[in-house]
Amino acid sequence: MSKKEDVLMFYLAFAIVLSVSLFLSIRFLGKEGKSAQFDKLMSASTIVFVVLSMFAFFLPDLFCSTIGDAALELPWGRFHAILRWINGISFVVLPIAVFQKNKYFEKIASYWCLPVALFNVIFYYQYIYYFVRKPNIGGGFYTLAFASEEFRAFLVSVPFRSAVFGLTCLAQILALALLTYKNREKLRIKKDEIKNLILVLLGVTYISLPVYVAQFFFGHVGIEMQRFTVPHIIWMISIPVIIVAIYFGFRKKSYETRYLLVLALSWALMYQFTQMFGAAAELNVMKLPLQLCNLGSYLCLAMLLRRNEKIYHFALIVNVVGALIAIIILDIVKKDSALTHFFVIHYIVEHTKVLIIPILCLVLKVFKPLDLRSLKHFSVGFTVYWAFILVLGTLSNGFKRMPQFSNINSFFTANHLFMFDKDTARGLVGFTDPLFENCVIKIGYFELYPLVQGLVYVAFMALCVGVFFIFYGLTAKQRRAAKGEI
Repeated sequence: MSKKEDVLMFYLAFAIVLSVSLFLSIRFLGKEGKSAQFDKLMSASTIVFVVLSMFAFFLPDLFCSTIGDAALELPWGRFHAILRWINGISFVVLPIAVFQKNKYFEKIASYWCLPVALFNVIFYYQYIYYFVRKPNIGGGFYTLAFASEEFRAFLVSVPFRSAVFGLTCLAQILALALLTYKNREKLRIKKDEIKNLILVLLGVTYISLPVYVAQFFFGHVGIEMQRFTVPHIIWMISIPVIIVAIYFGFRKKSYETRYLLVLALSWALMYQFTQMFGAAAELNVMKLPLQLCNLGSYLCLAMLLRRNEKIYHFALIVNVVGALIAIIILDIVKKDSALTHFFVIHYIVEHTKVLIIPILCLVLKVFKPLDLRSLKHFSVGFTVYWAFILVLGTLSNGFKRMPQFSNINSFFTANHLFMFDKDTARGLVGFTDPLFENCVIKIGYFELYPLVQGLVYVAFMALCVGVFFIFYGLTAKQRRAAKGEI
């Protein structure tokens, strides 16, 4: 078949499957007494949509992996960037509407996300154009060192990518349509809701901005994000300003509003962070989300969905300290340092949100006040994390040195916490070479640097303890209020 016939076949197949799915769902589960099964189908569709959306970030995509001025030359560039942006709002809105049942998110899902999702499918031909072409850089699974050419060809094949795109859109539209049908009698927008509805929609749109969109409007701008330059200083100053502004804007709101604020930020953070995998030069051990800030991109959502205080204490202390260090040292390669560059926007968004979300949970009283148990929770958590990273990094770099893995040794690159590579450590700190060279334990291909790795543990733990007692002191009033002393 020709390309035009492929596109028409997709539209026909999608329309048939969607129509049949909606008809059967409403016909057999939309009756009285079937609400539990109806809700399960709606929830399952939402989960499938989220999972497939995450999976798609690990697949080749020319649009997401085109960096800098080259992005301006892609067909449909700015229109397609806006299309992906406004459709991506569903990733944040839909789970909150379905599982938290907030009226504003439910109405945004029905009045905005559903029409946009249907509109989005029309441009399948644009998506498939980008999906089936070899990425400029990155490409998720496409970059795996041990991936065969047959596997890579499969990843950019029309049938596979059409299926993934179609199933993602099907799950999205089905969940949105079922939600709309369920709430059909409650969808009328009251006059006093209009302002809040607009503000929530604008807020969600802003926090859901894909990290690759800016370059489609500005290209490779001449302003560079380097350590202690004006953009870097402005960024560092803006973070406490944002926290203070949000605090005063939401401190007197209901608990549900405060909770949904940080929950929406967390959904957006996971959505934006995961986009990095599609543009990473190579998917390897180092790209696993195990750097503290990468891990925090998922822990923020986990702590809120589970309302887990132990995860919260880890995120508030350990992830916040890690984010502070990353923000100050600004680990950005000069060639990728243009202010609108994919990786710069990703770096700013990730570390800003990993820092502010736990702090907002603290100051907005989303969790119980800190106590001395919190000290144990984050200390044990970081010790386990450090030990795991030590073992993983030692084994990975050992495998990298083995001749039998020489053809795929780049996959085993690992330098979490910057305690395995003296060149990287020197670039960040400048005095670490003797620590690596004068104290090393070699067991075959495996190397341990006990002085460096021990100092990393002790120094980081000391910073965490210091930050804990700062937060502990600042929340003394919260603890007294919780005990009824105020």
